[in-house]
Amino acid sequence: MLELIFAVFVGVIWQTIRVCIHACIRKIRAPKPQPLCAECFHAHVQYTANARYAIFCTYGGTVRPMKLDVLYCTDYRTRNMPRPAVAGFVREIAPAE
Repeated sequence: MLELIFAVFVGVIWQTIRVCIHACIRKIRAPKPQPLCAECFHAHVQYTANARYAIFCTYGGTVRPMKLDVLYCTDYRTRNMPRPAVAGFVREIAPAE
């Protein structure tokens, strides 16, 4: 009788461990969302053949490597926005009356 209880106990423990391992594997294999920088105007993104990528931020004129996935950025600007056409120091000139 004691052997049967022990076998049931070991079976329950084994099933619990198996379910936990499968849940962890499923979580690891789930696709990660694309970082915010991938669609930013200031980003330079390099994609590799094995689905890895390297992102560099060019905001402010310097190139900085981004070592982590950015979720929020104060300088974010979508790539679809028109680029500013202002060149030099000329301000808008008021029309003559």
